[in-house]
Amino acid sequence: MNELTRRALLRRMVQVTASLAVLPAAIEAAAAAESCTSPDSESLRTSLHYSNPSSKPGEACKGCGFFSGDPGKPACGNCQIMTGPVDAGGHCDSWAPKS
Repeated sequence: MNELTRRALLRRMVQVTASLAVLPAAIEAAAAAESCTSPDSESLRTSLHYSNPSSKPGEACKGCGFFSGDPGKPACGNCQIMTGPVDAGGHCDSWAPKS
C-alpha cells in the first residue's frame, strides 16, 4: 500500500504554497513582456491622461513628434515624454504633430 506520510504531505503543501506565491509575479512579467508599457511610468501616464487606444481620432502616438518606432515591436515605440515604451495607438495630453 502506498501511504502518504505526514512529512511528504507537509513537503507537498510547502511546494504548492511556494508555487502559488510565485505565480502572480510570473503572470505579471509575461504580461509586461507582451505589452508596450512599463510599470515604472504608470504615475506619469496617469498625470498625462494616457489612454490606449487613443480617444482622439487622428492623434495616436505614432503620429506624435515625441514618438519613435521600435523595429523589434511594430505596435510599440519610444516616447520622449513618457521616457519609455508606449503603444503606437495610444494618446496623452502632450501629443504634438510630427513636424
